[in-house]
Parts: sequence; C-alpha cells; structure tokens
Amino acid sequence: MKKSIMMIAAAVGSVVMLASCGGNGLITKGDSSELDTLSYALGANIGYGMKYEMSDIPFDFKAIAKGINEAALDKAEMTQEDAVNLLREYFMTTRGTRAQAVAEKYAREDSIRMASGDTTKVARVAADPDMFESEEEREELSYAFGIDIGTNVKGSGMPIQLYWLNEGMANIHDNNAKLSEDQINEFLQNYFTVVRPQQIAERSAAWLAKIEKKSGVKKTESGLLYKVVKAGDDSVKATDDRDVVVVHYKGTTDDGTVFDSSYDRGEPAEFPLNHVIAGWTEGMKLVGKGGKIMLWLPSDLAYGPRGAGRSIGPNQALQFEVELIDVKPFTLPEGEAAPAEAAPAE
Repeated sequence: MKKSIMMIAAAVGSVVMLASCGGNGLITKGDSSELDTLSYALGANIGYGMKYEMSDIPFDFKAIAKGINEAALDKAEMTQEDAVNLLREYFMTTRGTRAQAVAEKYAREDSIRMASGDTTKVARVAADPDMFESEEEREELSYAFGIDIGTNVKGSGMPIQLYWLNEGMANIHDNNAKLSEDQINEFLQNYFTVVRPQQIAERSAAWLAKIEKKSGVKKTESGLLYKVVKAGDDSVKATDDRDVVVVHYKGTTDDGTVFDSSYDRGEPAEFPLNHVIAGWTEGMKLVGKGGKIMLWLPSDLAYGPRGAGRSIGPNQALQFEVELIDVKPFTLPEGEAAPAEAAPAE
C-alpha cells in the first residue's frame, strides 16, 4: 500500500491507523446509542494530530467524514492513490505558498490599521479561509483526506464503528471531547501493546489448530506446519542454512490478505536461508528443486511480538505458498577451510 498522506503531512501523532494486520470485515456504521471507546479514541487521536499539525487548514469535516465512510465501506468516488496525489501536492507545495500569502495579508492589514492610529490587537482565526482558493477545493481536499483515513481504517483489521471514529475527530476540532487526551493516549497504548497482540495471538492459534487437522498437513518439532504439494527433485534440496534458494512465493495472513508476493513483482526472489525468518529457513529444506510447498508459520517462527510493517501484526501466524525454482548450495570461498568439528566430550 502506498505511503499514507497522514505520514507525509504528520497529521497523526501516533501510528494507530497504521498498525494494520490484514483486511477488515469488522467495520460498521455504528450509531450514537453506546460509546465505542476504541473507535472514538482512534478518531480523537487523528483529531489531535490535525489540531497540532494542521491548525492552519480550515477542513470541511463533513467532507472528511464522507470520505472516511465511503472508503471504509468500499463506496469511494476516489481511489487512495488519487487522494494521496492531491494531498501530497497540497501539503508539499500549495500549503506553504498559501500560508505565506495569508501572513502577508495580515501584515498589510496590521500596517494599515497602525498607520491610522488604531493599536487594537485583532484576534484572528487559526485556519484562514484563504488556505483554499475556493469552496470546491476545500471540499475536494477534505474528501481526499477522508479517503486516505478511511482506506487505512478498512485495512486495519480492527472493529471500527465509523460514527464514533468521526465523532472523535469532530469533538477534538470543536473542543468538546468526551475523553481527555491522557485518557485517549492511555487507552490506545494499552490496546496496541496488550489487547491487540493478545487478540491476534489467540486468533492465530485457533487458525493453526484448524490447519493442522487438514489432510496432508504435517508438523515439525518447532511447530512449523507444512504440506508438500509437489515434491520436486529430492536429490537437489537445501541442506545448509547458507544455501541460496530461488523461489516464487505468496504470503498471506489468516484472513487471506496478501502481504507479499513475488508473483505480483513479476520475478522470483533469491536469498540465503540464513537471511530469512526461521520458518522459511526450516521449511525450504523440506522440498526439492522444482517442488511446491505450503508453509504455516506460528508467530515465533515468523515476526514474533513485534510484527512487521503495516501488514503483519504482533504475534501473527502466517501462510506461505512457495515454488522452489532452484537451490544454490553454499560453497566455501577458495582457500578458506571449513571450521573444525568440536572433539566429542569425554
């Protein structure tokens, strides 16, 4: 997924909307009947980011909410790529020019007033309307901002109620938050460091337990689950962790979301087995050249409690479909001797 404009513009103070781990079938519209603290806290967090980093921009919050809802529910009139391009141009170029023009306007007004003998201090709004050249631009940029947020919400893997997400953002903008900033930060800190990792661990364990019962699936001592779909040439297999393998592969999370694929890149990958996660190091020794294997990695053989990037959450189990195209056995550089074997203990 392309880099979020929320990162480009530093709109959000934390990575809560970026802590994704797969697609999301848990998004609902929600309503005002009962506060959903997670959704509200996420929205408020974004709201605080906008307040601290974008207080000069008079966003249309109705247009933002429209963009969030439509993107999160797959009804958007604009792609995230188009939204990010619009926002990137505004934040990287236009915003600075407009801000300078606004500052010069204020300076002229102050100069004229002081020349007339008026020393009254004028209170001005933080977000000047001139930051947008028209109401149409304001609505379009606000909608694009919502599209970017909504797309990240959709990919977050979290149970989000859109009503409360938007309510949290709007409340911060209107200075009538239902929770203090400290309460919001404490809630999110606990959610992402305690609650969410535990939820993913439990879900992954249940998923692997189902996989283990499937026909043809075997389990190694380490906990790796695998199924050889096509044996390949057993006389040409990786045996040393320093061997290099050439593979085509597709990696997915437990809900089927693809997080990495050499097929999508259009060329196979090549790497030594001691440079990859433990489940790969072990799994690639279980199939011969030309073969195909399915691997299911418990978290401790994958990326563990830290996860990886935006797509793989903490404690998340993973599935890999791998075609072993070639094996390049490790050979010692010329003139270098193999390490001597340790003498047996007496």
